[in-house]
Amino acid sequence: MIINVKKYLLIGAKEEIDQFFLRSQQQGIIEFIPPSGKRVIELPPEVQTLSHAIKILRKLPVKKLYEGEGDRDYALEIAERILELKSEVERLAEEKRLVEAEISRVAPFGDFSMDDIDFIERESGREVQFFCMKTAKRHMTNFTDEVIYVGTDYDLDYFIALNRTPKVYPDMIEMRIDRPLGELQTHLSFVKESLHQMEAELKGFAGYIDFLHNVLIDHLNDYHLHIAKKDLLFPLDNILFAVEAWVPENKTHILFAVIDGMAVHCEPIAIEESDKVPTYMQNKGPQRIGEDLVRIYDIPATTDKDPSGWVFWFFALFFAMIVADGGYGLLYLGIAVYLKFKYRSLKGQAKRFVTLAIILSTACVLWGVVTASFFGIQIQPKSWIGKISVIEHLVQKKADYHFEAKDDVEKEWVAKFPHLSTAQNGEEFLDGAVAQVKGRTVYPMMDAFTNTILLEFSLVIGMLHLTFSFLRYLFRNWAGIGWIAFMVGGYLYFPHTLKATSFLHFLGIIDSPTSTALGLQLIYIGGGDSPPVSLSAKAARRPWRNSQYGPSLCRRPLLLAPLCAGPRGIDHGLDI
Repeated sequence: MIINVKKYLLIGAKEEIDQFFLRSQQQGIIEFIPPSGKRVIELPPEVQTLSHAIKILRKLPVKKLYEGEGDRDYALEIAERILELKSEVERLAEEKRLVEAEISRVAPFGDFSMDDIDFIERESGREVQFFCMKTAKRHMTNFTDEVIYVGTDYDLDYFIALNRTPKVYPDMIEMRIDRPLGELQTHLSFVKESLHQMEAELKGFAGYIDFLHNVLIDHLNDYHLHIAKKDLLFPLDNILFAVEAWVPENKTHILFAVIDGMAVHCEPIAIEESDKVPTYMQNKGPQRIGEDLVRIYDIPATTDKDPSGWVFWFFALFFAMIVADGGYGLLYLGIAVYLKFKYRSLKGQAKRFVTLAIILSTACVLWGVVTASFFGIQIQPKSWIGKISVIEHLVQKKADYHFEAKDDVEKEWVAKFPHLSTAQNGEEFLDGAVAQVKGRTVYPMMDAFTNTILLEFSLVIGMLHLTFSFLRYLFRNWAGIGWIAFMVGGYLYFPHTLKATSFLHFLGIIDSPTSTALGLQLIYIGGGDSPPVSLSAKAARRPWRNSQYGPSLCRRPLLLAPLCAGPRGIDHGLDI
């Protein structure tokens, strides 16, 4: 849920500054407001070095964590060495790629010595040239005695030419060779060995990730403390300090506990129209996981409703629909459960990610059961999976509908399978559409009906998703009623235009003529003009859009103590 924030003015004695900020940093519920127009100071080099090193270590295999001690200087020394090794690994990997490409280029000429080439040129008075050309053009070229064929590799022919003066031949490309094959292979072995040593040394630092992370948090705390103190105002000839701050409505009691016993006074003040009010989100359980997903896309304004729960459950549904296979869902579920029991000490976002993986994979398995889809295997309609499958049930309903209606669909399938004309009911009609393809039994009618049902189901889910979105803010934007009517009307009417059969028809919810008439009316109703939304109204709904600090309390760079990361850490917007 989104918690409202209050704006406070804090005034205190100058002697209390250090103690006040120390307590504030420990609690992590205050976001200090910088004076208007002041820009954020660039992150210190130490913070950037440590954060880049941590990003590198995150991609390495997990090793036993470093349990020794060390100060900030030691941590920076390690971080700098990690960056050096990473740069050297990248350089050697690029050199390895270039040498391998050069070896592939000169390999057709075999291993020779450049000293021998120099001796031949000196004693014969001729120039040695290397050429290649497309094999397809070789038969169209007349070669002189000076041109010697060497060999063919892939679609290229290779030649050596011995001339008194360098020559150019039609359709042939001269190749410059600075190092022969043997020298290149020796150099490649050296590069590979060096690369292996650098990678091994870099992997050896993988256990230092927590140590570097803790030191980074200390640096960030100092940095944000420095920034917050720079934003203080000192009225009355530096006797007092004053600062404005945002505090979540449900955390104000902590604010008073922070200043208890200190010569500091706080007073709530009015929020001005020009203020960029941050968003503070607080959720538990699945909604907390949904909040993580929301932060990937966008953070809502303070005037919005928290979409975390909606995003989470629809994300699980859409993920299952995209994977569309219960077999892969079982594989994902096995991996997720293994991670959960393998790393029992996970906390925070890492723990929530594993929980999300379990829920998403479970959704995939359930979707596979509903659609009778496992590893793309053709499920027999009479099997136990086919009997409990919702899709198989809907397919049977659709077959019953067309069989009883004797419509164009029924005639089309009878034309393909003439023996269906003797079917006595919809079940026989469906089961009779069987064919043998490459020795495998297939059910073309069942497959066709399943595809159309899944397509319509996807459209219905999308329509419901948009409908719920409009309903959530219906009192803010009444034009949403028109959009809902238009979508529902289109869903009811267009099966008539496309000559298709909808869920509503073969499930007996509404007949086709009534659906067509009602749908057309809703299209006309929903297509009417709606009052436009002014730009000022849009801006009012998302006042943080113009903020250089972003919408969330947890992403403000001037945050003194963390609202999300616990008593030690600070969510500073870095990907660490």
